[in-house]
Amino acid sequence: MADKLLLSIVLIVLSAGCSNLMTAPPPDRVLAGIHEFGTTALAYTPDGLRLISGGFRGELRIWDTATQRQLGEAHAHRGAVRAILPLASGDFVSGGEDGRLILWHGSRIKAQSVRADVIALVLFQGRVVSAHRDRRLRVWSADTLQALREIAVDDNVAALSASGNRLAVGLDRAIVLMDVEFRARRTLPARRTPHDLQFSPDGRMLAAGNWFRLSLWDVASGTARSIPTEHNGLLTSIAFSPDGRHLATLGRHTDSAIRVLDTVDFKVVQRYRAHDLCGAMIRFSPDGNMMASGSDDESVRLYRTASFQSGQTGSGSTGLGRVQSSSGAIPSVH
Repeated sequence: MADKLLLSIVLIVLSAGCSNLMTAPPPDRVLAGIHEFGTTALAYTPDGLRLISGGFRGELRIWDTATQRQLGEAHAHRGAVRAILPLASGDFVSGGEDGRLILWHGSRIKAQSVRADVIALVLFQGRVVSAHRDRRLRVWSADTLQALREIAVDDNVAALSASGNRLAVGLDRAIVLMDVEFRARRTLPARRTPHDLQFSPDGRMLAAGNWFRLSLWDVASGTARSIPTEHNGLLTSIAFSPDGRHLATLGRHTDSAIRVLDTVDFKVVQRYRAHDLCGAMIRFSPDGNMMASGSDDESVRLYRTASFQSGQTGSGSTGLGRVQSSSGAIPSVH
């Protein structure tokens, strides 16, 4: 009898896959079946007019955000696209598991380089910084992709984020804050790998996804906070709204649901229906009016944010300061 009960539980979990069964509204639009074997990367252009998506098989697609019409596609990567970095010039950079770093003008390749597998891309002080599987950061010119510098780090790099004159390098068990000369100025401890590490829009906070929980760091004090969430597994991707008032989270293992949190108290203000398979990435549009998410179900889903933007009571650029203690640091909650 016990064996049958255990088997039933296993079958229920397997049938649920990477879904979350909590009732929630659907997305406003689904671009279905656009990346065979899964959507792996997403990015809005700085002007918000385009959305660029990357897939498991290395293809890139460019979308008009107003009409959701495909404007172009490109095939050059020989492995999954892991990072897309749009530039103010209108060009963009993509990085993949094949080690290729490619500078694009529309669907045309302007320049490319091959190194170790690309983990993350970020624009820092007008230069492109890439993180690679060989425990190195590489710095490139944004207009020609000329190699400028190479920096070795002590651990596997999981994520990059930049704000002003700070570059945050997320490692397996720490976050290193670097200055404009790529000198390590501070190390913040991380109990677990910081997934999709992100600065808040005002640069005061860092946030990352973790198993079941959201991790936060106060940049000035280094104080850490760990917040429980509704996710039943790994928070694989997170995104701050441009005004900093909301933080979106996307689950992966056993949970592909989307939650939107108020950054004043980190309570859920909106839930969205789970992807059919494991989540990969979530991003806000530059004006904050839309969100896009991608997953292993081969789709990109689009969400209008008006439903949770209206009636917001938070003030300031992020609202994050309102969860600080009187000393100015975020209280540690583990």
